Amino acid sequence: SITYGNGLFVAVSYDGTNRVMTSPDGINWAARNAAQNIGWRSIVYGNSLFVAVGSGGSMAMTSSDGINWTTGNIPETSGWVSVTYGNGLFVAVNYLGSQNVATSSNGINWTLRPTGVSNRGWKNIAYGNGLFVAPNSDGSKIFMTSPDSINWTSRTLPISGDCAIGYANGLLIITDPYKSLFSSDGINW
Repeated sequence: SITYGNGLFVAVSYDGTNRVMTSPDGINWAARNAAQNIGWRSIVYGNSLFVAVGSGGSMAMTSSDGINWTTGNIPETSGWVSVTYGNGLFVAVNYLGSQNVATSSNGINWTLRPTGVSNRGWKNIAYGNGLFVAPNSDGSKIFMTSPDSINWTSRTLPISGDCAIGYANGLLIITDPYKSLFSSDGINW
């Protein structure tokens, strides 16, 4: 996973010897020490902070500069695979545990948030146009949305599969291996 913030690209890796890499230009990269050598799956930049989550444990890590990292702890055993930032919060989704969502204002202290939506293999989350959106990865057409990361609504997509999501230029974009969907409100695709 890779993100950009504060004039720096920062990438995290699930395995290998360089679990964190930084680059000022996207071409020249430097290896950095991760807070822990676990499977880092996702990184985001928000509120002047880089935050990464990992699936090799209940781990998160934060950095203000992309170089020096501090360990955080999400109170669920494993499966944290995607993190986004919006509405003043870092929000992570879990595809293995009994809790689907965790939130944090600082990337270190996390609170589990029950969604009321059955655990369907949430592997991606994005924030755009005032809404958190998480598509499934279990082959169903279910996705969930929330304006505040606390109250979640189950919805249906016109595609199914292992979906990824992103946000750019006012649009949320969901893709599966064969199609892409676009939405300006996160509900109608």
